[in-house]
Amino acid sequence: MSALLAIGLATTFAVAPGASAADSSNKKIKIVFVSGPLNDPFFPPLYRGANDAANQLGINFSYIPINEGDIQASSAQTMQAAIAQKPNVIVVGDFITSVVDPLIKKAIAAGIPVFVNQSGQDSWQNDGALGFIGQSGPDVGTESAKQFLAAGKKNILCVNNVAGNPYLDAICNGLNTGMQAGGGSSKLFTLPSGDGTDLTKSTADIGGYLNANPGVDGIMTLNNLTSYAAIAALKPLGLAGKTAVSTLGVSKQALDDISSGSMLFLVNEQPYEDGYLGVINAYTYAKFGLAPIGVIKTGPQIINKLNIVKISRVLATYPNVIGPK
Repeated sequence: MSALLAIGLATTFAVAPGASAADSSNKKIKIVFVSGPLNDPFFPPLYRGANDAANQLGINFSYIPINEGDIQASSAQTMQAAIAQKPNVIVVGDFITSVVDPLIKKAIAAGIPVFVNQSGQDSWQNDGALGFIGQSGPDVGTESAKQFLAAGKKNILCVNNVAGNPYLDAICNGLNTGMQAGGGSSKLFTLPSGDGTDLTKSTADIGGYLNANPGVDGIMTLNNLTSYAAIAALKPLGLAGKTAVSTLGVSKQALDDISSGSMLFLVNEQPYEDGYLGVINAYTYAKFGLAPIGVIKTGPQIINKLNIVKISRVLATYPNVIGPK
């Protein structure tokens, strides 16, 4: 069992100080949230949103992080651990649908309601889940294509940091559709398993691809770390300032990269909202049998030089709400 998984299994929150206004009966409500690793910059805001909601409500709450280094096995282990806790509701990031979908159905068959969060928009209904909170992968791709085309970029590389994740595949597919509609094109490059959380390895991977495939004038990455790797890979090839970079997720470094011109734009899914609304919806269903119908969209929000000042101010004031400082 990974250290992250072990930590996640032991992370339980009861009533927070100052949360006395919450109904004392809420302590009996147990919600388990299965999502991404906290060493990936996207997920600390999601975790904080979920934790903030749990503390405000005074519920029993556990967060179980998936280990991206062995995502297939970890996706099964974490969902099985969530079911074993017998919570009132599970909220899960359905990153590897071939693994997680059967376990969602298993949870529901055992009488545990499930909300799907951040990844799994195409399968949650067939699984029998109550709803989906997140953004549409194709929407992210097509909106990103508009940004690249407006900047005059026509040959885009989409770097997928997690093989087998249908949400990330959908982003790259949406990007390709949008680029082709605007007279451009895109290619997919998937990092070797585990390299998406290793800056040195992903820099070498991207650099190797660019060296073997000249002509790329834009790179779409799907997490912050991979965007830093892409920027680093461009420098020794003499492509810095020529090849545009974008990414999903917000951090101070990514915002600084926009300000300096190293990055063209960011796509913000608002992961704090993913976490916060995931817990709120699970709570209202557990307590009252009430839930929103269908999909709650938390993105895509485009961040570029036009709105970066406001976003930067929020990041400085509320760390780990928009992204890590």
